[in-house]
Amino acid sequence: LVLRKWCELIPGAEFRCFVKENKLIGISQRDYTQYYGHISTQHEEICRSIQEFFKKHIQYKFLDEDFVFDVYRDSKGKIWLIDFNPFGEVTDSLLFTWEELTSGKNLKEDQGEGEATEQDYPVFRCTNSKVTVQPSPYLSYRLPKDFVDLSTGEDVHKLIDFLKLVRSSEEN
Repeated sequence: LVLRKWCELIPGAEFRCFVKENKLIGISQRDYTQYYGHISTQHEEICRSIQEFFKKHIQYKFLDEDFVFDVYRDSKGKIWLIDFNPFGEVTDSLLFTWEELTSGKNLKEDQGEGEATEQDYPVFRCTNSKVTVQPSPYLSYRLPKDFVDLSTGEDVHKLIDFLKLVRSSEEN
């Protein structure tokens, strides 16, 4: 059992960081279902501050060489560690694929001309515009409102109609 202090976090300030062989190789916006303009305009500063935090507080201090950690960047630019996760498919790779992260393919291609190499600067991915917004991955687990109302007894009239329908089908 792990207890944590509760804080109201702004989803647009959360990032997932991928570490392979003790090197920070990728940073992804956690809430990729939304476009946050400040992330696009501040991505270099965000990436740099996360990289500095990683080098100062995490690198070579964690038992495993491959892991994932989540951070929060507050309005003053301070980085806060939220969580550690295993490096692998049990952890959501967000805007990366696990093939990219494990093999390194396509990560080098993300580095533009003049940028630092992938070895000393992580690849940063975010939703760049409203056009690239992704649907929530939890949408496929949702039920129609009628089903929820029936199962919870929220709408008595729907329940009565449903029971009448069941009864008439049994009689026929």
